[in-house]
Amino acid sequence: MKSLVLLLALANAEVLDRVAVSIGNQVITESQLIQEIRLDSFLNNEPPSFSPAAMRAAANLLIDQKLVRKEMEMGRYPSAAPEEAAAMIQKLVKSRPDFDKELAAAGIGLDDLQQHLLWGLTLAHFVGLRFRPAVQVTTGDVEQYYREQFSPQTPLSDVRARITEILQAERSDGALDAWLKDTRAHTTIEYQKEVFGEANSK
Repeated sequence: MKSLVLLLALANAEVLDRVAVSIGNQVITESQLIQEIRLDSFLNNEPPSFSPAAMRAAANLLIDQKLVRKEMEMGRYPSAAPEEAAAMIQKLVKSRPDFDKELAAAGIGLDDLQQHLLWGLTLAHFVGLRFRPAVQVTTGDVEQYYREQFSPQTPLSDVRARITEILQAERSDGALDAWLKDTRAHTTIEYQKEVFGEANSK
């Protein structure tokens, strides 16, 4: 009888945490998608949505994470320091008086939030090391951005460094997007229709 109860419990757990996406020999579960939505919604201070579109968006973020993590392991890129994420949490605590209550209401733990923030920092470090060195921003690029985004009353010399930083960040992100698109094209990715309410597709 105990064996039957255990089997039923395992079967129910499997249903609740079913595979949502397969990426090569890796998987993303439905509970991971839900957790991703809860974490992002908490940080954005907005109610979570678990619609098919929101689940698909969360899946794409986690797919990108899997692909980047694999690249980081192959290239031995460093992770961000836990202290960086802890500092971000301290800022959140100061800016949101009901931080603990909101965290509990969101259904997420402090450790989960710290790991989520740590990944964001790690991704930023990876982009800086992997793509930023190849980014070039010319004087002409800076001057064009200045003409398009700033009024003549603002001296170019006052904002040159900021414009250069903006353009470098934008182009680094663009390089990451291009790399992800190419990597996805060479990776078998399957979305499970039971989770997303749509036919399996790449």
